Amino acid sequence: MNDTLPSPSLLARVRVVMVSTSHPGNIGSAARAMKTMGLSELVLVSPRQADAVEDSQAQALASGATDVLDGARIVSTLADALADVHFALAFTARRRELSHGMKPLREATADAMDFLATSQEETRVALVFGNETFGLSNEEVDRCQMIAMIPANPAYSSLNVSQAIQLAAYEFMMADNAFVPRTEEARRASSVEEVEGFLQHLESAAVQADFLDPQEPKRFMTRMRRLFTRARMEPEEVAILRGVLAALMKRR
Repeated sequence: MNDTLPSPSLLARVRVVMVSTSHPGNIGSAARAMKTMGLSELVLVSPRQADAVEDSQAQALASGATDVLDGARIVSTLADALADVHFALAFTARRRELSHGMKPLREATADAMDFLATSQEETRVALVFGNETFGLSNEEVDRCQMIAMIPANPAYSSLNVSQAIQLAAYEFMMADNAFVPRTEEARRASSVEEVEGFLQHLESAAVQADFLDPQEPKRFMTRMRRLFTRARMEPEEVAILRGVLAALMKRR
């Protein structure tokens, strides 16, 4: 397994900040969530457990992303975490009467990525997540430029912090078009001649099996032609089906 973390230009400038995290396992899960989406910079603000990154649960839940966990930086205040950041998104589920904007995650992500794309290389964006129980305080939100909300079921919108980080990291990865899925080479479709040959074979087999009366075929071949044309068979599939028909006809 290759543990090297790809660093697309814009994603390398996105920092995840976790404030006053209570459970080391959430930090490990966050590291794993980040790495799967191409993020690598993690900053912890006063985690409740001082040795959280060395904790056995954190290491176990980080799984193959222990490099992100081991590289995490621990600071005392949110001001320290954001000192060199130019645009910070505060993640909160609570609506607040504040002066700065509040947007759904996808819109907030688009704004942040536009900001990075039109800024100098040293520009940094931070995604700020609060404590598992209390979230971010108003003072902490005040230090950010925008509030991002993750749309969820209003009857139950509770997200674990590592789940929220996974969703945010996914949106940033998609906005950056960072990891395009590999596509298979196009397979050759059967020609009209190959399909027609199979259909004639099928008709002969149906007649031989006394399933089809050649004097009153009704719409049998019309329906079969529609079915197998819609299936867009490959030559190998045509060959298999004709082989089955030949074996059945021979046995009969």
